[in-house]
Amino acid sequence: MPSEKESRSRRREWDLSPSQWDWDCPATRRRLEELYFREQDYIGAGSEDVRNFWAFFERLRRFQSRRTESEPTPSCHSQAESPTIAHRLDLPRQYDPRYRINLSVLSADMEGAIRGRRGDSSIPQERLSEFRAALLHYLDFTQKQSFAKLAKLQRERAALPISQYRDQLLRAVAQNQVVVIAGDTGCGKSTQVPQFLLAAGYSHVACTQPRRIACISLAKRVGFESLHQYGNQVGYQIRFESTRSPATKIVFLTEGLLLRQVQREPTLPGYHVLIADEVHERHLHSDFLLGVLRRLLPARPDLKLVLMSATINIRLFSG
Repeated sequence: MPSEKESRSRRREWDLSPSQWDWDCPATRRRLEELYFREQDYIGAGSEDVRNFWAFFERLRRFQSRRTESEPTPSCHSQAESPTIAHRLDLPRQYDPRYRINLSVLSADMEGAIRGRRGDSSIPQERLSEFRAALLHYLDFTQKQSFAKLAKLQRERAALPISQYRDQLLRAVAQNQVVVIAGDTGCGKSTQVPQFLLAAGYSHVACTQPRRIACISLAKRVGFESLHQYGNQVGYQIRFESTRSPATKIVFLTEGLLLRQVQREPTLPGYHVLIADEVHERHLHSDFLLGVLRRLLPARPDLKLVLMSATINIRLFSG
């Protein structure tokens, strides 16, 4: 238990006048992070978003100080330069509070915690309001960036050749237990088909790859395109390494690893769709896996199997 002397010292540390307040003080930042960046908050403790916020906060302070300096002598020239300054500081040119994220919804118990914790009542309310406003600006700014990135990714995905066959592919999967997809290299099969299936309601999709490096790179790409946290809804699973979690809905794994899962669970109850990619590469694991899956399908009528390749013999695999 801290002594009364330590408590008074802590109160004096936070009981600063506006002119004495130092945003760059490590103790100040550490205390604000304890209040606003907890594990359950929108910006989690110790995450990269915390570092990004403080970098944004520094740019915001510089922008506000420059704007304050230019306010006493406004001119047409200074007004014309303000958008340029905002652009140079990576700040939004206009901020509409109607579209900002309400932080009180994200941390409903935060205000009570601030008032209830010993010593926190001495933090100047003016500084808390200033910090909260900066945090709302940051959340709004990152949200705008995410929307812009998502729009660009959607345009890139729509330009892929596989996109024009999306509805036809989903109908084929819904009407048949086994579907064969043949498409040229680079048409988007490996990255788009799992996302098509996930969006259509197939919540547990596994895509096998003959090489481990392909599992890792595809998981990163699909996670980037879907803007989900890497290793959460999209992950990979290879020997001695895995980013799979209970929340994972699309997993890229090697053929040998799926065979080991069949040994433990012969019916593979954890999957709704299995995608066998690059099936034209004939080797021991791929041929044995296809044989196992062929015997598994009658026991799992709800399981969908998608075979994909750039140079596939459709007659051979559809027979």
